[in-house]
Amino acid sequence: MIVIFGASSDIGSRVARRLLDDKLTVRLVARNPASLDDRAQRLSGDISIAAEITADADIVISCAPSRFTPQLLAALPARVRQVILLGSAWRYSQIQNARADEVRRAEAEFLATSLCGVMLHPTMIYGGAQERNVQRLVAAIRRWPVIPLPGGGQHLVQPVYIDDLSDCIVAATQRAWCGTSVISVAGPVPMPFHEMVRTCIRELGCHRLLVPVPLGLAINLLTLTKWAGLNLPIDANMLRRFREDVNLATLAMQSELGITPRPFAIGLRQAISGWAQEDCG
Repeated sequence: MIVIFGASSDIGSRVARRLLDDKLTVRLVARNPASLDDRAQRLSGDISIAAEITADADIVISCAPSRFTPQLLAALPARVRQVILLGSAWRYSQIQNARADEVRRAEAEFLATSLCGVMLHPTMIYGGAQERNVQRLVAAIRRWPVIPLPGGGQHLVQPVYIDDLSDCIVAATQRAWCGTSVISVAGPVPMPFHEMVRTCIRELGCHRLLVPVPLGLAINLLTLTKWAGLNLPIDANMLRRFREDVNLATLAMQSELGITPRPFAIGLRQAISGWAQEDCG
């Protein structure tokens, strides 16, 4: 029995579909399970009732936010032989941020257990309906003739396509873990943010003017808009992270999970196609 928490997320639903296609027995847990794959057992609930939901589980997968991980770890029965947890590359950030602190705490508590399994730390995830990073960028490119580049877009990013991440989770269920492991999940190579923007522009088939903006100025302007009561879909911490490079090795992702991440241009093409189909639906 494989139990998936956070099953209604884009990642959870993709993982569930793959496991069910392989004829495995899966229990999906979500607050609103009606929309979940009806080939699986579907339960309404969350990690607060993890002990009873996982009483007969062999493998537990959590696609829920990291702040719930300590509660899950404390509730797991002794019979669970493998656990696969979804963290975040925020774990490596030096920017003061509550989300990064939650991921670090979750990782520390996981490593302190006697469980067997892995925690995956994905970088910026793109593709699917629920991510907002690349979707916001694509929407801005479609709407605006001028695209600002905070800090000149020089910082490195390493976005990972959602299906590469879900493939990593599925692969993790097929391995017999001994003790706890932590693996970063990222795109194949880091690239400057401005290159990511240019790739989006090319794939959309349009022309846009890219304008470098000093990062400090961009942060100050965003702070002013917040004071003015404007609710923009970005916060200052997101901009502050533009001071940090994301440059994570994918060796363990490839050697231990057997997943080679796809280039950004290829994944972006698939993501844009998926968004278009959702709009038509």
